[in-house]
Amino acid sequence: MPTARTFVALNLPLGVRASLADLRRALSPAPRGLRWAAAGQLHLTLAFLGDVDDEGLAAVRAAARSAAAAHAPFDADLRGLGAFPQPGRARVAWVGWGAGADAVTALQATLPRALARPAERRPFSPHVTLARARDPLDLRAWLASAPAWASPTWRVDALDVMTSELTHEGAIHTLVERCPLASAG
Repeated sequence: MPTARTFVALNLPLGVRASLADLRRALSPAPRGLRWAAAGQLHLTLAFLGDVDDEGLAAVRAAARSAAAAHAPFDADLRGLGAFPQPGRARVAWVGWGAGADAVTALQATLPRALARPAERRPFSPHVTLARARDPLDLRAWLASAPAWASPTWRVDALDVMTSELTHEGAIHTLVERCPLASAG
């Protein structure tokens, strides 16, 4: 039975993606070894599920609809740069959530139960990955030189079930189902 790499995410509207493209230009050049994430793929992962077969995908879709129905739409923006696991030995550069961070965290916290999966051991830190490094990099000076930045505010009114196909050019993400938050229509 075929499987697909599956995750649940909050996708970003075009205006926020455009604002992130402006931030990326302001942060250029990136340190050697840091590869930018594809602009069209920027999102917040709420739950990464790995390879899921067709039957499992149907269950994921139902669980995502249930989790979404338990939360009201909310306003959000992105702001603040950082790095994981730490700026001095970074493998990921990210932008964090400002407004809406608590609502995103509450939404993410309902998914393990809805998906009948154990919760992550690491604390959830809402962020959008901007760039990755194969080997750890010291990004402290680069992050310190970054301009102050915040995205436009937008209304988060759905979560998305997505699949991801890995190719030599990078991952290709496909929307499987958009799950409206309660009273989002």
